[in-house]
Amino acid sequence: MQHTTISKDRWEFAIAGLMVTAPLIASNIAKNNFAGHGKEAAEQYMCDIELAIAAMNYVSEFAIDQVRFVSLGDAIYEAALEKLRKMGSIK
Repeated sequence: MQHTTISKDRWEFAIAGLMVTAPLIASNIAKNNFAGHGKEAAEQYMCDIELAIAAMNYVSEFAIDQVRFVSLGDAIYEAALEKLRKMGSIK
């Protein structure tokens, strides 16, 4: 594994994934009514996700060279990215 910067496409891929899965997770939180506060917990979760997405959008636009991650195999990423492109989720 190597430490690398992540391209704008990778950031967009992660953002798209959060945008698709977060409402499903929030719905599950509300449905299960954990600790009797399911609706409030789901709303807080979505607020946290929106904050994370805003931060990720900022990084993808203005700070790609400042953030480094340990990258996963490029083949895995490229296959997942291609699936999202075919679904029309990203460009």
